[in-house]
Amino acid sequence: MAHKVEAQGGMGGAVWDDGVYDGVRKVHVGQGQDGVSFINAVYEKDSQEVVGGEHGKKSLIGIETFEVDADDYIVAVKVTYDKIFGYDSDVITSITFITFKGKTSPPYGLVTENKFVLEDKKGGKKFVLKGKNGGKLVGFHGRAGEIIYALGAYFTTTTTPLTPAKKLPAVGGDEGIAWDDGAYDGVKKVYIGQAQDGISAVKFVYDKGAKDIVGDEHGNDTLLGFEEFRLDYPSEYIIAVEGTYDKIFGSKAEVINMLRFKTNKRTSTPFGMEAGTAFELKEEGYKIVGFHGKVNELLHQFGVHVLPVTK
Repeated sequence: MAHKVEAQGGMGGAVWDDGVYDGVRKVHVGQGQDGVSFINAVYEKDSQEVVGGEHGKKSLIGIETFEVDADDYIVAVKVTYDKIFGYDSDVITSITFITFKGKTSPPYGLVTENKFVLEDKKGGKKFVLKGKNGGKLVGFHGRAGEIIYALGAYFTTTTTPLTPAKKLPAVGGDEGIAWDDGAYDGVKKVYIGQAQDGISAVKFVYDKGAKDIVGDEHGNDTLLGFEEFRLDYPSEYIIAVEGTYDKIFGSKAEVINMLRFKTNKRTSTPFGMEAGTAFELKEEGYKIVGFHGKVNELLHQFGVHVLPVTK
């Protein structure tokens, strides 16, 4: 159940409403000469990205993007508004985003004196709305025309604080394109592709709200194909990943050449050839719920997202 915080600002333009999602992954903000001219949010729904509506008008000044980390979420939006020459109503002049983990965006637009805060809490002349346990922003609504006139939001009203996943740093060589599957409720299947010199590709099947989510394939297919490690989910979960990485001929940076998965019940066979520097990805009392890393022709880095184990 989500709580709707009413839009504040001016009364110009037409009403718009993106609705309610699981969370916000990115917000694109366009600035005009006099304030915020455009807003477009990218939401998350069932672990998939959903692009919201484009509201307002893009300007020549361009678009700036605030990206929310996979293990974080927006808890507040500071907004300023003012009467601008040429408009018959107050308009939104700046927007600043604040996350659960304390990340604060720069103010997008021109900060003016009149302000309000979109939070899940009530009280005060400054239109501060906030609940006792905080709230996760899960949707935007407002008014827009040639510019953004008003902005409101939806927040979750869960009675317990959300526990964001922790992202443990990736290990290995610093080469390749970064990828990040994000965090889920758990891991159900692991697929590892091997090449002659290391791990060539990885793919995972996750659980989110009792639904299977097939992650993207990271790396290149080989003639050897994929090997599968299937968990007895949900009673079985991964608690650690062991592996090795080493420098190989023709590569500027180390590659991951072996991975082995440890669960609360057993240890998988090693995938690949053990050689070079050994590592273990683990947080005591936590389970692994997502993966990230760097890859090109081979897997260069490997890291994990973890959540506390709940009984």
